[in-house]
Order: sequence, then C-alpha cells, then structure tokens
Amino acid sequence: MKTPPMKTSSPAPVRVLLVWCPQWSIRAVREQAAPGAALLLIAKGMVVACSPAAAAAGVTTGLRVREAQLRCPDAAVLPHDPAVESREFEPVLRAIEEVVPGVHTIRPGLAAVRAGGARRFYGSEHLAAQAILHGVQDRLGGDLRVAVADGLFAAEQAAYTTTAESPLVLVHPGASRRFLAQLPVSTLEREVDSTRMPGLLRRMGIRRLSELADLRRAEVHARFGPDGLRAHQLASGEDAPVLDVRSAPKDLTVRIDLEDHVTQVDQVTDLCIAGVDRFVQHLIEQALLCHEIRVILDLESGATDTRVWRHPWHFSAADVLDRVRWQLQDLASDDEPLTHAITGVSVVPESVDPALHHATGLWGDRPDEHVVQALTGLQKTLGRGGVLTCAVRGGRLLDERRVLRPWGDALPTPRERRLEQPWPGNLPGPPPATVFTRARPVSVLTEIDQPVTVSPRGEVSGAPAWLRLPEDRPDTRRITAWAGPWPVQQRWWQATGRGPLDRFQLLDEREQAWLVLSEAGHWWAEARYD
Repeated sequence: MKTPPMKTSSPAPVRVLLVWCPQWSIRAVREQAAPGAALLLIAKGMVVACSPAAAAAGVTTGLRVREAQLRCPDAAVLPHDPAVESREFEPVLRAIEEVVPGVHTIRPGLAAVRAGGARRFYGSEHLAAQAILHGVQDRLGGDLRVAVADGLFAAEQAAYTTTAESPLVLVHPGASRRFLAQLPVSTLEREVDSTRMPGLLRRMGIRRLSELADLRRAEVHARFGPDGLRAHQLASGEDAPVLDVRSAPKDLTVRIDLEDHVTQVDQVTDLCIAGVDRFVQHLIEQALLCHEIRVILDLESGATDTRVWRHPWHFSAADVLDRVRWQLQDLASDDEPLTHAITGVSVVPESVDPALHHATGLWGDRPDEHVVQALTGLQKTLGRGGVLTCAVRGGRLLDERRVLRPWGDALPTPRERRLEQPWPGNLPGPPPATVFTRARPVSVLTEIDQPVTVSPRGEVSGAPAWLRLPEDRPDTRRITAWAGPWPVQQRWWQATGRGPLDRFQLLDEREQAWLVLSEAGHWWAEARYD
C-alpha cells in the first residue's frame, strides 16, 4: 500500500492592507513622562521598548535595566503594561473602522483589513490606503504607516520599510516573493512556533528568505514539520491569513453637554447627576464594575482638563460625582467661580471587570460601611486631600517608602510598590514609629563640641556625645548609646553633587531613640522611635 504524498500546496494569497503605528509601546505611555525625555519600558528586568532619545544614547531592547541606565542615566523607567497599550490603541481602531470596516487587530500598534473590499469601494488599493492614512491622521495625528501586500507577513515587513516622509508602500500582487527575497531568516522568529528554527537555518547556510524559498517545499516540510511548511509558504509570498474581524466593545462613555456655559462648581455637578446615573446604569446592565475612570472637562477657551481617577473597589454614582467635583475644585481657587466656563463633561470608563469577579466574601473584603461614610463625609468637608490612606513601598530612605493617597483612590499595586526587590542599604526592622515629612536639621557633636564627621571609608571623627535638636525647638541632649555608620548608596549614576549618606541610630539621656543621616558634616533627623 502506497503512502499518499503530503499536501504542501497553499491557498491563494490574500491581499492585506496593514496599518502600523511606530513606537506604539512608547507612545501609549508618553504622557507619564516629561516631553522629550528618554523613556524605557521594562518587563522582567529587561528593556522591551525605548524612546528615540534613549536609543540615541545606546539603549537597545533586550538590555538589562542596570545596563540601560548606565548608558542613559536620565531615562525614565516605566513597567511595560500591555493593557495600557491595548486601551490606548482603541481610538486608532475606531478611526480605521470609520474608513474601512472589519479591522483585525494583530497586536497594539498593528492592525489590518482585507484589501479586496476597500479596493472595490475606493477604486484602487492605493486610494484605499491613502483614505486610511489621511482619515486616521486627521482624527488622531501622530506617525502612521500603511502597507499593502500579499498576506500579513509581507505587509508587515513592507510597513517596516516606510519612513515618515514616505509613509505608504504598495507591493503589487504576485511581487511579495521578490520583495521578501533579501530579508534575513530571523524575520520568521515571530511567525513560527519553533524558536530554534531560524538559528538552525542559519547554521545550515540558509540566511535569506530567497534561499529558503528555493528549496523544495516537501523536503522542508519533512525536515522541520508544520513550522517548516509555514516558513516556506511565508518566504514564497504565499500567505493566506484568516483575518478575524474584531467585535467592537460597547461604548459606555457618557457625555454631558452644558448649553449655558457654567462657572459654578456646584451647578456643574448638579447638571451631571442625570448623566452619571445613566453611566452607572449602563454598567449595571452590562454586569460590569468600573474601578478606573477618565473625567474630561471641556473649557470655554477650547482647552480640556483630563484626569484619570482610580477606586480601590468600584465606582458608584456618588463616587463619580465626587471626582467630578474635586476636579472642578482644582480648577477654581478659594471657592471662587471657575476662571473658565465649563461647556461639557465626559466620563470614560478606563478599566472595567465583570461583576462576578468582585463578589463580596463571606466576611467582607472592605471597611465597614459606617467607616466609609464617616471618612467620605470628612473628605467632603476637608477636601480631597484632607483624608489620606498610607501604603509602604520599596526604597532606602524612609520618606521615599511612604505612599500617601487621598481616601477613595486606589493604593499602589504590588508591582508598583516593588517590595520584593532587595534594596541594598535600606533600614531593617523594626521601623521607627514617627517618620518626619521633611528631615529635620540637627547637630551631632563630640565631647568637646566638635561636629562629628564620617570619612569616605566610614571612619567617625569622634564618638557622638551630644545631640542638638532644631532651632525651632532648641534642646541639647547627651547621647548615651549609638550605632553606625551604615552607608546609604543610591543613584550613584546621577551626578547630583551630593556626597555619600550615612545612617546612625542614637539613644539620648531621656531614653529617646533617633534615626539620623549624615552627609558631608551635615546631620538630619530622619525619624524617631516612639
């Protein structure tokens, strides 16, 4: 009995119109850093994306964080969050859908549509690509590239050849194999499941896609299996992808237009009640809970005031109205009318979860309702910053480790707190009970009233004998016991002009313990053990 031959033929290539937003990972979080500043995105201790300013300093993806900071010391470091990229890419997808329906999302920053329908509607693939390019740029701005080719793989590689001056490229039908011929086989790493295959091809002397396409497909299939067949089809320009049309999520945004331009905070808040109730009702109908919202205030001047608010549990209608009121109060001063009239208010849900994921446990998972009401009432009287909650995060100096957030705002996530990191030079427990908001200048003197200094080698000029407290409460106490110094070394790569810090523990004659810092002969009280 003869074994039937393996089927290695491919369906006809599918013409794909692909939209690419360069540096999307950086663009999605650009508002979190200063304009023009170098920016690094980190995942698992490695650089996954960097801004042009950081790249100019020698930073590349795949570097470890410390090596990247050594090359670009002033770079801001942010955690890589795919959810943020997806959320920020949503307006781009909606803008594409207004020009050509049926968008397939490849990943944030990269989307595609079938070119056939767009070509029939606009008259040609080139006109369809121009319509998307101009339609999205006119609405959202920013750098945008468009490519048309046979299949997703060729279209993506074609998009990478575009420039800001020439953002559109068209690979004619049947020309994809010739276009792909000179590309290295490493371009297949994202397309095949086997991460070893591109390296094995290079060791076999096959370094370009044209060399792979020239091999017999049946032999490649027999040697490498399904991954080899897939790679050979891509190298030959015979990509027939299945484009899954995304189901656009229901837009839960609520917009309140104010016909009369209003300048009173309470009046704007009252006019928002019906819209906010509608917003919460839409969430209930969808069985969703929202714990992050974006409030957008449209000013009469044409500008907007935008702020993202987070909630430790989920927003009720009263919570949303409170955030709108607080944002308005920040625009006013001392209960005076708003300097710019408000023409509209928008509430956008930034993060929602199914309600069943947040069902209350048997014994509850939040403070008692009476406590919440009491603290919320105090906050309404004292202002948003009048009632604070505290969390501890990683760090070396105690004032850096304390995180204060207004009551009702979400505390930092474990990832943001970075408690699991080693933090060499930090203070071991038990921690002092009172940490000063700002370190207080003090004097530490020897027995003969000479200032105590610490050499670069950690040698003390004399035994600490006297502690002189700040001038606002002058008091001199004898030191009965002391320990230290312990060097605090941090941010050594930044030329701040500051000398090394040393930490001491002092016990005075009144059995009061102090945590103090020494720097170049100057002393500060960092905390007190009560």
